[in-house]
Amino acid sequence: MELRHLTYFIAVAEEMHFGRAAKRLNISQPPLSQQIKQLEAEIGVRLFNRTNRRVEITPAGMVFLAEARRVMTLSEDAVRRTILADKGEIGLLAMGFIGSANYSVLPQVVREFRRRFQNVQLSLTEMSTSDQLEALLDGTIQVGFLRPPRGIKEKGLTVEPVFREPLMVVLPRNHPLKSEMSLTLRQLAKDSFIMIPRQIGPGFFDHLIVLCQKEGFSPSIVLEASQYHTVIGLVAAGLGISVVPASMQRSRFEGVVFRALSGGTETILDMAWLTGNQSLILQNFIHVARKVVRSLTSHK
Repeated sequence: MELRHLTYFIAVAEEMHFGRAAKRLNISQPPLSQQIKQLEAEIGVRLFNRTNRRVEITPAGMVFLAEARRVMTLSEDAVRRTILADKGEIGLLAMGFIGSANYSVLPQVVREFRRRFQNVQLSLTEMSTSDQLEALLDGTIQVGFLRPPRGIKEKGLTVEPVFREPLMVVLPRNHPLKSEMSLTLRQLAKDSFIMIPRQIGPGFFDHLIVLCQKEGFSPSIVLEASQYHTVIGLVAAGLGISVVPASMQRSRFEGVVFRALSGGTETILDMAWLTGNQSLILQNFIHVARKVVRSLTSHK
């Protein structure tokens, strides 16, 4: 039995006439009749009752009609999904992201990708930069949004900057410098710092340490927390100050004030993937991410 037998059978069952079915299939009637007879012989069941004047489908034929339609639908769907897969428009993409990315470009990138590739399932997991680097290398995720230390290309990863944003100081609401609209790191040299630990966010940690050292001091780190939300919460409790990406202002924490950090200091959010990964789904995602970021940057 081949798919063409089912196609012929469905046409006859719907037309209830061999001549009309043959015309619909663009074949002559004798071969069509022969194909239906072969189909009945193969399954050992009469599908049609034929007379000189009419064709009637049998009860068994009605059951076979429903199953034949289902098989044809599955066959068409298999072809459709295969074509989508060949274009990178169906499948799964696993993504990691640091929490602060959710306050900058990530939501817009995900929204646009889902709009354009509705048949691709996205799996998003919030992960530290260090965990993302490991997950990218072992294939657990295919793309990550992170702030890695500079120069990790030897690990086999491609790293591309996607979003630059200023750094901001987070102060408790009662801090002596709360009225200042812009601060230098030197003004904060005697403050207690609350930071993301280096083993979780090595790129951001190293960047901030270098900036402080350029101002002539090493920050006194009294507390560490794995999430910026927790860091800001600890600042609100009056336990110290912190420096965070500007997008974290959207967290809208009570009990803190955000102030600009002078000197043109900024942090970079990167997008990373395994070098040589030829997945079309991944390539489509990268293309969308670049387009969204360009759009957001041009409207600043």
